Amino acid sequence: MQLKVLGSGNAFNQEARLNSSYLIECSFGNVLIDCGFTVPLALQKNRLPFSEVDYIFITHYHGDHFAGLAALLLGLKYISPKEKPLKIIGPGDVKQKTTELLKVLYPGTEKLIAELPLEFIAVNEKGQQVLLSDFSFESVPMIHSESALPVGYILNIDGMNIGFSGDTCWHEGIMDFLAKSDKVILECNFVEKVGEGHISVEELESSKEVQDKKADIYLTHLYEGSSQKAKGLGYKTIADGDVLNFES
Repeated sequence: MQLKVLGSGNAFNQEARLNSSYLIECSFGNVLIDCGFTVPLALQKNRLPFSEVDYIFITHYHGDHFAGLAALLLGLKYISPKEKPLKIIGPGDVKQKTTELLKVLYPGTEKLIAELPLEFIAVNEKGQQVLLSDFSFESVPMIHSESALPVGYILNIDGMNIGFSGDTCWHEGIMDFLAKSDKVILECNFVEKVGEGHISVEELESSKEVQDKKADIYLTHLYEGSSQKAKGLGYKTIADGDVLNFES
């Protein structure tokens, strides 16, 4: 299984990092994790037509994780027509959230929801196991901006559990999330603990569970300060364009 890092940055694109997003290339198709502002650009840089994305997972409804979906759907209509269904998965009423996004960013285009071959799968932000035709996954509650309905996901693909935290602060549920995942893409926005929105290197250093699983954790949602600090302490950090090969 191959995972391409489309972006590894935060909402501000510090040091020109693109919004955090990941493309998993599998035997059955392509799975996209998050679709922020910069994702349509990143897909085109990777020469992947929008129509070749089969699943899109949204971790929460902030622009750097969700807003690029509007342009991607327009692309499916006008530049890269979609024939087989695209499954869009997200917390709460993901169909309504997508409709509202189109209304705000491209008024009048919300009709695309009915015109394109889309299937919306709503997941419970409190946690839920879901079996799809190609693989299964679990949604995991995270703590970020409550109104954005933050969740993480653990995808079971080809016998391997890959965890994606999305945006979250450090909380007790992270330990169970780490334990269930073979490989983890974990956000680490700060060097030191700042408020409750994101994880810091300082908090990772104080966690025995993180230290025990350090070899299987890949840090993301970074800026130069957090990236350099984490690297200096032996953590794996990812950067735009990285390719990770996972074998079960």
